[in-house]
Amino acid sequence: MASMATSEMIFFIATLILSVSVVGVLGGQTAHLSLGMQNSAKGTSSQIQTNFEIINDPSSIPYENGYVFYIKNTGETGIYFTNATVNVLINGTLISGSEVSMVSPGNTGELMPSQVGEIVVNVTIPSGYNEITVSVSNGLSKSMEFLI
Repeated sequence: MASMATSEMIFFIATLILSVSVVGVLGGQTAHLSLGMQNSAKGTSSQIQTNFEIINDPSSIPYENGYVFYIKNTGETGIYFTNATVNVLINGTLISGSEVSMVSPGNTGELMPSQVGEIVVNVTIPSGYNEITVSVSNGLSKSMEFLI
């Protein structure tokens, strides 16, 4: 009889140890999943609060020492507006360096909500329909087809 009680006690203790280890592993995985969701939500929140539009008339792009494209910040947060934080593609070709310049109000390098900045592109653009794509640092991009 005593041996039966002893073996039942051993099985009971083994079951408790196994249960505690399973709870520990599941708790750790839940914490890891929760942290991943928090980080993902922060990135999504940044993208939701950031927004802009290309506000040119597509049939009449002004030319002043380069083609001028107007960008309006329609989001809730400021957008860093420099060559290092904004990418410009014309017909799929990246325009960089001295071929493009960003002009923000007061030359602060940032577009605050409701402000309009200029992207001046100093490259030869073929006549006819073309496309500009503007991407900001958090990955948000907008495109516009325009006529030269």
